[in-house]
Amino acid sequence: MDLNVWDKCNNRCLMCTNPDWPWPAWDGSCDYSYPAIIKRLEKAKEEIKLDDSIYLTGGEPTLHPRFLGILEYVSRHFPEQRVKLLTNGRKFFYKDFAQKVLATNNNFDICVSIYGPNVKIHDAITRSGGSFEQTTKGLENLLAYKKGGHIFDIRFVISQLSYKHINQFLKMVKQRFPLIDRVILIFWEAEAQAVKNLEAVKVDYSQVRPYLEKSYPLLKGIKEIRFYHFPLCTLSEKFWPYLWRTLPDKEVDFVKACQECNYKKHCLGIHKGYLEYIGAKEFTPVKKHLEVEKTGDTYRPIGRVGRVGR
Repeated sequence: MDLNVWDKCNNRCLMCTNPDWPWPAWDGSCDYSYPAIIKRLEKAKEEIKLDDSIYLTGGEPTLHPRFLGILEYVSRHFPEQRVKLLTNGRKFFYKDFAQKVLATNNNFDICVSIYGPNVKIHDAITRSGGSFEQTTKGLENLLAYKKGGHIFDIRFVISQLSYKHINQFLKMVKQRFPLIDRVILIFWEAEAQAVKNLEAVKVDYSQVRPYLEKSYPLLKGIKEIRFYHFPLCTLSEKFWPYLWRTLPDKEVDFVKACQECNYKKHCLGIHKGYLEYIGAKEFTPVKKHLEVEKTGDTYRPIGRVGRVGR
């Protein structure tokens, strides 16, 4: 369950998947006042309790004037659900805010977006000067005040603006944030602002692949790595255990070549926006025979992968 807390942001990311402001919440209303959000939560409480988590999203959720109150309400009324915050992390630059947020809930994930290894690249993507400094300092504050039940992610969106810097980014993460719980590399989605800025954002899987292959040794030593929005054929099989199904069925498709793939049932598929704006020429069926360990997890279907006979 996603709760859009706030429809505004202090970054202006070129590849953002949010629509133009203002946009309605799940009930069709553009009212993001505290009473309106509490009313939405009360109306959907039975549905929320059927899920294992609730995502606080935006815009930038932490900018809501009553963010701490919303977080306290969610934590108190949905104690069985893991609370997951998607944030640019900038407000955690303020230590007192970081401390107050982390004191609210011990059943808490915070997912912080960092789009480059340095000020120049990150701030060019966010189009917001000072954002890299605030985000990275904010993450340092979170890690300093972390409790046992907290899990912290770093999310990196791969686009034309960032794909050549994956290696530098992973080195920066390992040097500055060695205690981070999870690093997530996300292939860009052809939606909303990314489509409006398509010429600056678009990159295809075949362009990205050599940079990821080169970066593979850097994955060692990171507690957990995930790749979002990658069809199996876009990376060599050594990456498959890290590939997650992250898009709903209505947003993906399979092309003709997919029908000949030995591993289609384990594959995410291809984002429909990608097929519309980039095309399907690069997708080829994987026909070699591999020993694929099935996890039984819908979201992460593949465990270990090996060659037949080894």
